[in-house]
Amino acid sequence: MKTQDINIRDPFVLSDGGKYYMYGSRGAETWGKGSGFDVYISENLADWSGPKEVFRKPDDFWANLNFWAPEVHKFNGGYYMFASFKSESRCRGTQILKSSSPEGPFEAYSDGPVTPENWECLDGTLYIDKNNVPYMVFCHEWLQVKDGEMCAIQLSAV
Repeated sequence: MKTQDINIRDPFVLSDGGKYYMYGSRGAETWGKGSGFDVYISENLADWSGPKEVFRKPDDFWANLNFWAPEVHKFNGGYYMFASFKSESRCRGTQILKSSSPEGPFEAYSDGPVTPENWECLDGTLYIDKNNVPYMVFCHEWLQVKDGEMCAIQLSAV
């Protein structure tokens, strides 16, 4: 399939092993109930195979709304997905999922969101400093703070 035939929002492309892996918010689920994330795979950024499901919400998963903006980063031999989730009873937050492959399956790595519990947060991304210390940079949403804020938290080194 061609890029224009893919219905996702918030695309993120990981280059790994001579292939490109594109993740995103499922277009049909963006504003409502979420069930998971997919990956599309390409060798030339024009022709894609997929979608292949890489994360399916477990029955006991804390979130059921707005599965947004998955990013996958290779770090210390694993693949880490940073994605935004929300539920009726919890603020939107970024949770970290992990897999041994960019093709999944991804499973919960952090125990719920790693963003502050009472903040509406989204769009977590991985930043590694010059000393190989991992941080997550994320947005504290404009819904709670007028213009939004960029924040960072240090993560464990795995």
